[in-house]
Amino acid sequence: MRLIFTGFAQLKKPTLHDIGKKLGVSPASVSRALADNPRISLTLRQQVQKAAAEIGYVPNSAARALRTGKPDMAALMVPNLSVLRTDGNLDVLQAIDEELGQQGIRLLVASYHQPSLVPATMRKVLADPRLAGLLFLTNFITEQLVEVIQKSPIATVLVNAYPERSWEKWDGVMASGTENLLGAELATMHIIQNGHTRIGALVCEPGQRDADLREEGYTHAMNRSGLERNPKLTVRCDFLRGFETGRRAVHKLMAACTPGERPSALFCSSDDIAAGALRGLTDVGLSVPGDMEVVGFGNHPLSIALNPPLTTVTHDGNAVGRGAARLFVEVVNGGQPKETQLLQPAELIVRESTGAVSMKG
Repeated sequence: MRLIFTGFAQLKKPTLHDIGKKLGVSPASVSRALADNPRISLTLRQQVQKAAAEIGYVPNSAARALRTGKPDMAALMVPNLSVLRTDGNLDVLQAIDEELGQQGIRLLVASYHQPSLVPATMRKVLADPRLAGLLFLTNFITEQLVEVIQKSPIATVLVNAYPERSWEKWDGVMASGTENLLGAELATMHIIQNGHTRIGALVCEPGQRDADLREEGYTHAMNRSGLERNPKLTVRCDFLRGFETGRRAVHKLMAACTPGERPSALFCSSDDIAAGALRGLTDVGLSVPGDMEVVGFGNHPLSIALNPPLTTVTHDGNAVGRGAARLFVEVVNGGQPKETQLLQPAELIVRESTGAVSMKG
């Protein structure tokens, strides 16, 4: 029993009074020392910081924000948590967290679940005095969402998205993203240059901006090469459940085509979908790249470990996240970024799934 009661006693959070009592100084002096106030001697500041660490003191950030008037938190707005495991978004999240952390800004993740609930979710997080601004990480970009971002009363950055085609509503929106459209063109032109004319597309349902742009890039490449896009060779997949739907898409495509109609190459809107396609082709007894070439998008860390290693397009989530965080910090600190919309260039990485010896990891 004594151990149990001791454990409960240790749940009490250390306070400024505890630090002051330990050092024989007032709580006000402790508070100033923790804020690195130059009116407090360097020696005492170091002693206070050491004592705070020893007793496990955690500052009340809400009270500090109210007291100092300096918000120290950013809210990362996502439609749902599953978006964090798709298309390099974990790399994006980690880069944002690291970059903001260096500036003393903590990250809160807030799910709004569906576009219609964005305003209500924003009202909730905006009520927190610690909030410095918002970052929206989503593949579901609509005109309505862009309008909400434009009207945001605090610093707001759109992450993993970029105005790659004319859209007036993007004016004034801060964004950091990847060249989805050009990247998809590069991937499709690569398999066209390998001699393929019947190229299937495993793409997503309309409404997911990254995937929409990638499908548009595929179509541009086909048109530029004088090739007609065959609707029969297009299968819609679920962006968030890429592997499963990519595998099923291959089965559906093979069942709908005679041997003479089936494609000789596949463009896939993501590496997850491409991984499922590779498995599906194995299921139906086709080899890659012998019977069919496959190209993905995203350069997922495991894309090189697939059998065969996957030709894909870079999606530098780290660079996208750091760019978004730096835009955010500059605006929060009262600056005016020279570039408000940052674009990370696409790069084709050729591997064995399109018949080449691995050229790049």
